[in-house]
Amino acid sequence: RRMHGRAGAPSIFVDSRRSTLLGSFLCCSSDELKRASRAQLRKSRLLTAQSDDPIAETFAQKKRRQLASGELYEDPEFPAEAHSLFPNPDAAGDKSLEDFEWKRPREISLTPKFINKSMSRFDIRQGELKDCWLLAAVASLSMHRRLLERVVPSDQGFDRDYCGMFRFRFWQFGEWREVVIDDRLPTKNDRLCFMRSQEENEFWSALLEKAYAKLNGSYQALGGGNQAESMEDLTGGLCESFDLSQPPGDLLQILFQASRSHSMMGCCIEGASQQQSVLPNKLITGHAYSITDVQNVTMLDGSRQCLVRLRNPWGNDSTWDRVGPAEKQRLGVEVGDDGEFWMAYEDFAREFTRLEVCRLSPEAMYDDSGASVDPRKRKRHWEMSLETGEWVANISAGGCRNFIASFHTNPQFRVEIPAPDDHQAAAQGETKLGTIIVGLMQKGVRREAGGGHFKSIGYCIYSLTSREAESGTLDQLFFRTHRFVAKSIFADLREVCSRHRLPPGYYVIIPSTFAPNEEAQFILRIFSEKPNRAETMDTCSCISCGHETGLALVAGRQSVLHAVVEQPTDQLYKAFIKFAGPSRKINARQLQQVLNVTYSKEIKSFQGFSLDTARSLLALVDVDMSGSMAYEEFKQLWGQVRQLRKVFKEFDPGSTGYFDAFKLREALKLGGLSVSNKVYHAVAVRFTDRDKGLVGFEDFVLLCTRLQI
Repeated sequence: RRMHGRAGAPSIFVDSRRSTLLGSFLCCSSDELKRASRAQLRKSRLLTAQSDDPIAETFAQKKRRQLASGELYEDPEFPAEAHSLFPNPDAAGDKSLEDFEWKRPREISLTPKFINKSMSRFDIRQGELKDCWLLAAVASLSMHRRLLERVVPSDQGFDRDYCGMFRFRFWQFGEWREVVIDDRLPTKNDRLCFMRSQEENEFWSALLEKAYAKLNGSYQALGGGNQAESMEDLTGGLCESFDLSQPPGDLLQILFQASRSHSMMGCCIEGASQQQSVLPNKLITGHAYSITDVQNVTMLDGSRQCLVRLRNPWGNDSTWDRVGPAEKQRLGVEVGDDGEFWMAYEDFAREFTRLEVCRLSPEAMYDDSGASVDPRKRKRHWEMSLETGEWVANISAGGCRNFIASFHTNPQFRVEIPAPDDHQAAAQGETKLGTIIVGLMQKGVRREAGGGHFKSIGYCIYSLTSREAESGTLDQLFFRTHRFVAKSIFADLREVCSRHRLPPGYYVIIPSTFAPNEEAQFILRIFSEKPNRAETMDTCSCISCGHETGLALVAGRQSVLHAVVEQPTDQLYKAFIKFAGPSRKINARQLQQVLNVTYSKEIKSFQGFSLDTARSLLALVDVDMSGSMAYEEFKQLWGQVRQLRKVFKEFDPGSTGYFDAFKLREALKLGGLSVSNKVYHAVAVRFTDRDKGLVGFEDFVLLCTRLQI
């Protein structure tokens, strides 16, 4: 899937003060959860970069300050140094870092231009870097002038207000980001080393590549990838991938629809190895091609044939020779268009192995002023919702469905398909279906040292009843008793994406890594013809009151906690008097002693409760805040601790003193404590052993106590 060319979970901070935690824990109704989810959705929508936005103002201020200094700008975040090129020299191959010299365009050309006349797909040439996957996407983007203008603002140059500072915009994980660079470029013998324009005095493409390298951490990070990544980063769209060795039956229709609806397309021939090879027809394996048009044309003999136009300097096909001059003029082809060629559709489908179609997001369909990117085309565009999340080891990184005991701990996203697609034909008695395209993308991998490695990711989709859709997070039992209705492949790509046609209704999407405990942040995007309603499945934080202990009983497991388990009253009283003495009251230190005498014998490897835990337990029943408790308070507290011990033993039947951290939320629920996703994450990182993935008995008791105080 990775093609080669020729040559940072939102951190959750919870105030340790009880009021802050309890505020988020107890004061959260179902309606409030929904409103918060909708607010988060609005906040995470793709941000359209506008001329008067704060980022643009910051750039203008920075540029004015630089001009006032009289010095040319030097980017401190992406310096003209070796580590900006190849931070991992071992992976640089035969490239000697000493051969590179950083030069500004004015040092390379006497008449440098940012854009020479206009930006065209024929302008761009690949250099020594293996980033044909980026070059092909830029070539496709250049066919959409207003889309390209968003990425490459044209109001820049080397004449008026030049200070060595340039800016570009890229879509990254749910928002448009502005990247500011200086114009020092890697050269050898006064020639650009990497991406460049056909005209030697034009520099927009070389500077665009540098900005993208900065966004990803280095030039080295761009050495190998797939077009889906670059097409999405240039448009904010969602890419579907089609295996042409097993093509869909409507492949030709997909090509025509994509060509006519502003979608960007790319293709490649996947080889057995990562090494490129030139085929007899001059096509190259492991190389990225952009698809620039699809047309039904009239041949010289009067027949009609479908042709696919591709762009790559090494392509060649003789079909175009059989098309008459009138058709050539209608299609607007120029004989001298370097790197662009036409293939018969049948040959295209036979020779290429993968097709990437990037469907533009609603935001990408309009320019900065809100106008359609092409007023002549009133095409239907897709509706989109976007959610963010992360997989955290032993908390929310449960792995795929093969690991059913932890699968339910993965983030869960509810989506509603409200209605079937428009103009859908269905046989009598058949249910009309709605289409959703789901894209799961992991974040920040290319910025890791040496480019990083993508984890194998994917997702499953389950159908929900309306009651299940409103029930909060789904537990392990649901996934043991329900079968998924759709799923993606699991692949070590930045994004996996699939199209699904499902009956209108409620569904839950479970994104995951293939193996448990692999950590990453991700975004989940859902495209549909009709507006879809998507949000995180969450539970309202609350304490369910059951017996006089204050702990609830969970349906289906009431036999476990049918009654408060305690020592016979006379034995319990004797133990209390032994430690209380004449005052008939015990303090936290005495409570610690009496608890440890009992539980150190019951639980293997248990070292006893700390004084801090004893103080928290005492606070549960110390209503008068005297710092001590009488026998009746002690008796009540003893019952609560015994019940927590009973809950703990359900998940630690061998009395080892620990249970799997993935079971913590279920244990809390069995103890009558329901917590929201945010609260659960906050307490799980504090009260579990992150290295071993375990929850100890004292930590469990302390957590349950703190949640009730």
